[in-house]
Amino acid sequence: MKQLFFLLFICTTTLSYGQSNQILDFKAGYAPETNYLQTTINSSDYEVLYSGSETFLETLKNNKVQNPSKIKTVFNLETVSKTGKSDKSGNFPITIEYLKSVDLDGKTIIPNGTLIYGKASLSTMPEIDSIVSKDMEEDFKNTVFQMVKNTFSQLALPHKKLKIGESFTQESPLRLPIAGINIEMQITTVYNLKSINSKNAFFDITQTYTMKMSDNRFETNGSGIGNGNLIYDIPNHFISENNLEMDFTLDLKHTDFALDLKSKSDFKQTSTISKGK
Repeated sequence: MKQLFFLLFICTTTLSYGQSNQILDFKAGYAPETNYLQTTINSSDYEVLYSGSETFLETLKNNKVQNPSKIKTVFNLETVSKTGKSDKSGNFPITIEYLKSVDLDGKTIIPNGTLIYGKASLSTMPEIDSIVSKDMEEDFKNTVFQMVKNTFSQLALPHKKLKIGESFTQESPLRLPIAGINIEMQITTVYNLKSINSKNAFFDITQTYTMKMSDNRFETNGSGIGNGNLIYDIPNHFISENNLEMDFTLDLKHTDFALDLKSKSDFKQTSTISKGK
Protein backbone atom coordinates (compact mmCIF):
# COMPACT_ATOMS: atom_id res chain seq x y z
CA MET A 1 0.00 0.00 0.00
CA LYS A 2 2.81 2.41 0.89
CA GLN A 3 4.48 1.62 -2.42
CA LEU A 4 1.20 2.36 -4.23
CA PHE A 5 0.80 5.76 -2.51
CA PHE A 6 4.45 6.54 -3.26
CA LEU A 7 3.98 5.62 -6.93
CA LEU A 8 0.83 7.78 -7.18
CA PHE A 9 2.68 10.67 -5.52
CA ILE A 10 5.56 10.38 -7.98
CA CYS A 11 3.19 10.23 -10.99
CA THR A 12 1.12 13.21 -9.77
CA THR A 13 4.20 15.29 -9.02
CA THR A 14 5.74 14.48 -12.39
CA LEU A 15 2.50 15.32 -14.23
CA SER A 16 2.12 18.63 -12.40
CA TYR A 17 5.75 19.50 -12.99
CA GLY A 18 5.44 18.73 -16.70
CA GLN A 19 2.31 20.87 -17.10
CA SER A 20 3.67 23.80 -15.17
CA ASN A 21 6.80 23.81 -17.32
CA GLN A 22 5.03 23.87 -20.67
CA ILE A 23 6.21 26.98 -22.47
CA LEU A 24 4.01 28.77 -24.99
CA ASP A 25 5.71 30.76 -27.72
CA PHE A 26 3.00 33.43 -28.13
CA LYS A 27 3.42 35.53 -31.29
CA ALA A 28 0.00 36.25 -32.73
CA GLY A 29 -0.01 37.50 -36.31
CA TYR A 30 -0.62 36.77 -39.97
CA ALA A 31 1.32 34.29 -42.09
CA PRO A 32 1.95 34.29 -45.87
CA GLU A 33 -0.30 32.34 -48.26
CA THR A 34 -3.07 31.90 -45.69
CA ASN A 35 -6.79 32.70 -45.56
CA TYR A 36 -8.53 34.03 -42.44
CA LEU A 37 -12.33 33.96 -42.35
CA GLN A 38 -13.42 36.14 -39.41
CA THR A 39 -16.86 36.68 -37.90
CA THR A 40 -17.41 39.49 -35.39
CA ILE A 41 -20.51 40.38 -33.39
CA ASN A 42 -20.30 43.54 -31.30
CA SER A 43 -23.40 44.58 -29.34
CA SER A 44 -23.78 47.48 -26.91
CA ASP A 45 -26.51 48.89 -24.66
CA TYR A 46 -26.28 52.53 -23.59
CA GLU A 47 -28.34 54.53 -21.12
CA VAL A 48 -27.80 58.27 -20.74
CA LEU A 49 -29.51 60.35 -18.04
CA TYR A 50 -29.41 64.14 -18.56
CA SER A 51 -29.83 66.84 -15.94
CA GLY A 52 -29.27 70.60 -15.89
CA SER A 53 -30.93 73.97 -16.32
CA GLU A 54 -34.53 74.36 -17.46
CA THR A 55 -33.27 75.81 -20.74
CA PHE A 56 -31.09 72.76 -21.39
CA LEU A 57 -33.87 70.30 -20.56
CA GLU A 58 -36.32 72.23 -22.74
CA THR A 59 -33.84 72.06 -25.62
CA LEU A 60 -33.65 68.30 -25.25
CA LYS A 61 -37.44 68.10 -25.31
CA ASN A 62 -37.72 70.32 -28.39
CA ASN A 63 -35.18 68.08 -30.17
CA LYS A 64 -37.21 65.00 -29.15
CA VAL A 65 -34.36 63.58 -27.09
CA GLN A 66 -35.70 61.14 -24.53
CA ASN A 67 -34.46 61.44 -20.98
CA PRO A 68 -33.14 58.97 -20.08
CA SER A 69 -32.08 57.88 -23.56
CA LYS A 70 -31.61 54.18 -24.21
CA ILE A 71 -29.71 53.01 -27.26
CA LYS A 72 -28.90 49.50 -28.47
CA THR A 73 -26.37 48.87 -31.22
CA VAL A 74 -25.39 45.64 -32.95
CA PHE A 75 -22.62 45.30 -35.51
CA ASN A 76 -22.39 41.96 -37.34
CA LEU A 77 -19.29 41.66 -39.50
CA GLU A 78 -17.82 38.93 -41.70
CA THR A 79 -14.54 39.35 -43.57
CA VAL A 80 -11.99 37.18 -45.33
CA SER A 81 -8.32 38.16 -45.27
CA LYS A 82 -5.99 36.59 -47.80
CA THR A 83 -2.21 36.85 -47.70
CA GLY A 84 0.20 36.32 -50.58
CA LYS A 85 3.75 35.07 -50.95
CA SER A 86 6.51 36.52 -48.81
CA ASP A 87 9.22 38.57 -50.57
CA LYS A 88 12.95 38.66 -49.81
CA SER A 89 12.45 41.21 -47.02
CA GLY A 90 9.83 39.05 -45.30
CA ASN A 91 6.83 41.19 -46.26
CA PHE A 92 3.73 39.77 -47.93
CA PRO A 93 0.56 41.38 -49.35
CA ILE A 94 -2.79 41.14 -47.58
CA THR A 95 -6.27 41.73 -49.00
CA ILE A 96 -9.31 42.10 -46.72
CA GLU A 97 -12.73 41.63 -48.29
CA TYR A 98 -15.97 42.56 -46.54
CA LEU A 99 -18.50 39.76 -47.03
CA LYS A 100 -21.13 41.03 -44.60
CA SER A 101 -21.53 44.16 -42.48
CA VAL A 102 -24.97 44.81 -41.01
CA ASP A 103 -26.49 46.69 -38.04
CA LEU A 104 -29.33 45.80 -35.66
CA ASP A 105 -31.95 46.36 -38.38
CA GLY A 106 -30.09 44.34 -41.00
CA LYS A 107 -28.94 47.45 -42.84
CA THR A 108 -25.62 47.12 -44.66
CA ILE A 109 -22.97 49.45 -43.18
CA ILE A 110 -19.93 48.66 -45.33
CA PRO A 111 -20.87 47.51 -48.86
CA ASN A 112 -20.23 43.84 -49.60
CA GLY A 113 -17.16 43.41 -51.77
CA THR A 114 -15.29 46.36 -50.27
CA LEU A 115 -11.56 45.59 -50.49
CA ILE A 116 -8.73 46.84 -48.29
CA TYR A 117 -5.12 46.34 -49.32
CA GLY A 118 -1.91 46.39 -47.34
CA LYS A 119 1.18 44.45 -46.37
CA ALA A 120 2.29 42.50 -43.31
CA SER A 121 5.10 40.30 -42.02
CA LEU A 122 5.46 37.51 -39.50
CA SER A 123 6.47 40.06 -36.87
CA THR A 124 4.19 43.01 -37.74
CA MET A 125 0.46 43.59 -38.05
CA PRO A 126 -0.89 44.66 -41.47
CA GLU A 127 -0.07 48.16 -42.63
CA ILE A 128 -3.05 49.35 -44.66
CA ASP A 129 -2.39 51.46 -47.77
CA SER A 130 -5.63 51.60 -49.81
CA ILE A 131 -9.36 50.87 -49.93
CA VAL A 132 -11.57 50.13 -52.94
CA SER A 133 -15.38 50.28 -52.90
CA LYS A 134 -17.69 51.24 -55.77
CA ASP A 135 -20.72 51.97 -53.60
CA MET A 136 -19.16 53.96 -50.76
CA GLU A 137 -19.06 57.75 -50.49
CA GLU A 138 -15.57 59.21 -50.36
CA ASP A 139 -15.86 60.67 -46.84
CA PHE A 140 -17.16 57.40 -45.41
CA LYS A 141 -14.50 55.48 -47.32
CA ASN A 142 -11.81 57.58 -45.63
CA THR A 143 -13.47 56.99 -42.24
CA VAL A 144 -13.48 53.21 -42.72
CA PHE A 145 -9.88 53.27 -43.96
CA GLN A 146 -8.70 55.18 -40.88
CA MET A 147 -10.75 52.97 -38.54
CA VAL A 148 -9.21 49.77 -39.92
CA LYS A 149 -5.74 51.29 -39.84
CA ASN A 150 -6.13 52.32 -36.18
CA THR A 151 -7.58 48.92 -35.27
CA PHE A 152 -4.55 47.05 -36.57
CA SER A 153 -2.19 49.40 -34.75
CA GLN A 154 -3.99 48.55 -31.47
CA LEU A 155 -4.20 44.80 -32.17
CA ALA A 156 -0.45 44.25 -32.08
CA LEU A 157 0.29 41.98 -29.12
CA PRO A 158 3.81 41.43 -27.76
CA HIS A 159 5.83 38.33 -28.54
CA LYS A 160 6.02 36.41 -25.24
CA LYS A 161 7.18 33.06 -23.94
CA LEU A 162 4.77 32.05 -21.17
CA LYS A 163 4.22 29.22 -18.71
CA ILE A 164 0.78 28.31 -17.40
CA GLY A 165 -0.25 30.86 -14.79
CA GLU A 166 1.88 33.65 -16.25
CA SER A 167 0.44 36.78 -17.81
CA PHE A 168 1.29 39.87 -19.82
CA THR A 169 -0.23 43.36 -19.91
CA GLN A 170 -1.07 45.69 -22.78
CA GLU A 171 -1.91 49.40 -22.58
CA SER A 172 -4.02 51.03 -25.30
CA PRO A 173 -5.83 54.37 -25.67
CA LEU A 174 -9.57 54.76 -26.22
CA ARG A 175 -11.43 57.81 -27.51
CA LEU A 176 -15.22 58.00 -27.17
CA PRO A 177 -17.17 60.81 -28.87
CA ILE A 178 -20.06 61.55 -26.47
CA ALA A 179 -22.37 64.56 -26.84
CA GLY A 180 -19.83 66.25 -29.09
CA ILE A 181 -17.01 65.72 -26.57
CA ASN A 182 -14.04 63.39 -27.05
CA ILE A 183 -13.67 61.29 -23.90
CA GLU A 184 -10.13 59.96 -23.59
CA MET A 185 -9.39 56.82 -21.61
CA GLN A 186 -6.62 54.30 -21.10
CA ILE A 187 -7.38 50.57 -21.32
CA THR A 188 -5.19 48.15 -19.36
CA THR A 189 -5.65 44.56 -20.51
CA VAL A 190 -4.15 41.56 -18.71
CA TYR A 191 -3.87 38.21 -20.55
CA ASN A 192 -3.42 35.25 -18.19
CA LEU A 193 -2.45 31.86 -19.63
CA LYS A 194 -4.74 29.24 -18.06
CA SER A 195 -3.99 26.03 -19.99
CA ILE A 196 -2.35 24.55 -23.09
CA ASN A 197 -2.97 21.52 -25.26
CA SER A 198 -1.38 20.38 -28.51
CA LYS A 199 -3.44 22.77 -30.64
CA ASN A 200 -4.60 25.68 -28.48
CA ALA A 201 -3.66 27.93 -25.61
CA PHE A 202 -6.43 29.34 -23.41
CA PHE A 203 -6.25 32.79 -21.81
CA ASP A 204 -8.44 34.67 -19.34
CA ILE A 205 -8.76 38.41 -20.05
CA THR A 206 -9.35 41.23 -17.55
CA GLN A 207 -9.58 44.92 -18.43
CA THR A 208 -9.71 48.20 -16.55
CA TYR A 209 -10.61 51.60 -18.02
CA THR A 210 -9.07 54.77 -16.59
CA MET A 211 -10.01 58.38 -17.40
CA LYS A 212 -7.34 60.51 -19.11
CA MET A 213 -9.44 63.52 -20.04
CA SER A 214 -7.80 66.91 -19.53
CA ASP A 215 -10.56 69.29 -20.73
CA ASN A 216 -10.97 71.87 -17.96
CA ARG A 217 -14.43 72.82 -19.19
CA PHE A 218 -15.86 69.62 -17.73
CA GLU A 219 -15.76 67.71 -14.50
CA THR A 220 -15.52 64.04 -15.40
CA ASN A 221 -15.46 60.76 -13.56
CA GLY A 222 -15.47 57.44 -15.35
CA SER A 223 -14.36 53.84 -15.01
CA GLY A 224 -14.95 50.44 -16.50
CA ILE A 225 -14.07 46.78 -16.36
CA GLY A 226 -13.94 43.96 -18.86
CA ASN A 227 -13.76 40.18 -18.56
CA GLY A 228 -13.41 37.51 -21.18
CA ASN A 229 -11.34 34.75 -22.70
CA LEU A 230 -9.14 34.14 -25.70
CA ILE A 231 -8.11 31.01 -27.61
CA TYR A 232 -4.75 31.06 -29.37
CA ASP A 233 -4.26 28.66 -32.31
CA ILE A 234 -0.71 27.42 -31.69
CA PRO A 235 0.12 25.87 -35.12
CA ASN A 236 -1.20 28.94 -36.98
CA HIS A 237 0.05 31.56 -34.49
CA PHE A 238 -3.31 33.31 -34.58
CA ILE A 239 -6.19 34.16 -32.24
CA SER A 240 -9.04 31.83 -33.22
CA GLU A 241 -11.58 33.07 -30.65
CA ASN A 242 -11.93 36.23 -28.60
CA ASN A 243 -14.81 36.98 -26.20
CA LEU A 244 -15.14 40.04 -24.00
CA GLU A 245 -17.88 41.60 -21.87
CA MET A 246 -17.42 45.23 -20.80
CA ASP A 247 -19.18 47.53 -18.32
CA PHE A 248 -18.53 51.26 -18.31
CA THR A 249 -19.87 54.29 -16.42
CA LEU A 250 -19.24 57.99 -16.99
CA ASP A 251 -20.34 61.12 -15.13
CA LEU A 252 -19.80 64.43 -16.94
CA LYS A 253 -20.70 67.84 -15.52
CA HIS A 254 -20.72 71.30 -17.05
CA THR A 255 -22.09 74.65 -15.89
CA ASP A 256 -25.45 74.17 -17.59
CA PHE A 257 -25.82 70.41 -17.84
CA ALA A 258 -24.69 67.00 -16.66
CA LEU A 259 -24.98 63.47 -18.01
CA ASP A 260 -24.62 60.02 -16.50
CA LEU A 261 -23.76 57.25 -18.95
CA LYS A 262 -23.95 53.51 -18.35
CA SER A 263 -22.98 51.01 -21.02
CA LYS A 264 -22.71 47.26 -21.44
CA SER A 265 -20.92 45.75 -24.42
CA ASP A 266 -20.43 42.22 -25.67
CA PHE A 267 -17.71 41.39 -28.21
CA LYS A 268 -17.36 37.98 -29.88
CA GLN A 269 -14.95 37.13 -32.67
CA THR A 270 -14.05 33.80 -34.27
CA SER A 271 -11.50 33.01 -36.96
CA THR A 272 -11.23 30.02 -39.29
CA ILE A 273 -7.77 29.60 -40.79
CA SER A 274 -6.84 27.73 -43.96
CA LYS A 275 -3.90 27.66 -46.31
CA GLY A 276 -4.32 29.84 -49.39
CA LYS A 277 -4.70 28.56 -52.91
